[in-house]
Amino acid sequence: MNACVCGALLTDHGNEGSPITYDAGTGKYRLEASPDIVVEDMRCLMCGGQGIGVRDRMCACGTVERWAAAEDSSVYRNEHNGLLMLKGRERSDGLTPHYAIWYCPVCGGRMDEAAYVDEV
Repeated sequence: MNACVCGALLTDHGNEGSPITYDAGTGKYRLEASPDIVVEDMRCLMCGGQGIGVRDRMCACGTVERWAAAEDSSVYRNEHNGLLMLKGRERSDGLTPHYAIWYCPVCGGRMDEAAYVDEV
């Protein structure tokens, strides 16, 4: 499976505040949201490597939910819209990016129905 088919990983890795890096030697993306949340060969948060809006494969590993349940985690459920979110690193301008987790970065499966939009 590809890490990304939508192009989001290609455009976001390496941006200031992004927890995502790319290793050109291995051709893999790495997510390091905190010392406890590291994925060496991640899948895209926007498409999971399967395509935006693909409904056939749900997340079965439960990793993101476990991260969100941990105290002081950089992964949390947004209280306003129910989406699972990933807090990035503070940038030099003092702002911190937050990323919606539409697809699991570990297994590439789509997150729960609350994190799905029919219209893309």
